[in-house]
Amino acid sequence: MKNLKISKILTILMLSLVSIVLLTACGTNNETKTSDTNVKTIIVGTGNNYEPYCFLDKNGNLSGYEYEVLKAVNELLPQYKFEFQTYDFANVLISLDAGKIDIGAHQYESNEERQKKYLFGQESYTTYTTYVTVAAKNETIHSLSDLQGKKVKTSTGSNSTYLLEKFNETHKDNPIILAYADNSTDEETVVGINNGVWDAVIVTKRDADKFNKAYGNGKAVLKQVGEPVATSKTYFVFAKGNTELQTAIDGALKKLKESGKLAEISTKVIGGNYTESE
Repeated sequence: MKNLKISKILTILMLSLVSIVLLTACGTNNETKTSDTNVKTIIVGTGNNYEPYCFLDKNGNLSGYEYEVLKAVNELLPQYKFEFQTYDFANVLISLDAGKIDIGAHQYESNEERQKKYLFGQESYTTYTTYVTVAAKNETIHSLSDLQGKKVKTSTGSNSTYLLEKFNETHKDNPIILAYADNSTDEETVVGINNGVWDAVIVTKRDADKFNKAYGNGKAVLKQVGEPVATSKTYFVFAKGNTELQTAIDGALKKLKESGKLAEISTKVIGGNYTESE
């Protein structure tokens, strides 16, 4: 009889213990779910054909500077979860207009036209100085004004296109001919300029160096002339009014600059520290 009572007591204690464990587990799961629901998904729109900034690697995975910088930003912002969608360059800001993405990330420079439509970050993350770039054998083009009447390869919605259009507004008698070639490859750019399809393109020094290294066989096939067409920096772009996200990302970028992490990413991915100066 005594043994039976002890057995009953032990059984009751065991059931109580199991109940406590189950309740604790349930409580833990609820906290996790609550925590997860507080994490907001942010859709980042970026490019797929601008190496080394935003491109698809040989396995079809997103790679490049934009991706690496935003991964580092996201690590500092646990309230957000970044998801990436890739587009042709011209369609990134169109997707922002349509509300399909929250951030545009494609080496965007600020200009008056873009400022009217979008909210730009206050913290830059790359310098972006561009020059008139021609075939190495070209001896007639030395500056932007020499491009009047000439064909310049450009792309829809780029800052270079905006600047060339502004130039043409004051040179209507002999404008620069804008030759749109969206989604062309680096090789097509080099071959096209050397074969006379286009007379010039407006790119950064590091882009020109990339072209020469990849297609020059040890020699320069392109050269840059004149003063910079633009001396600017690049920023992440948001929909008008989305100041909460803008402020959070600006704060994270500032921390990455101060810690040296942004310079580290630039050096690793682009080949030099282009976070503050060329």
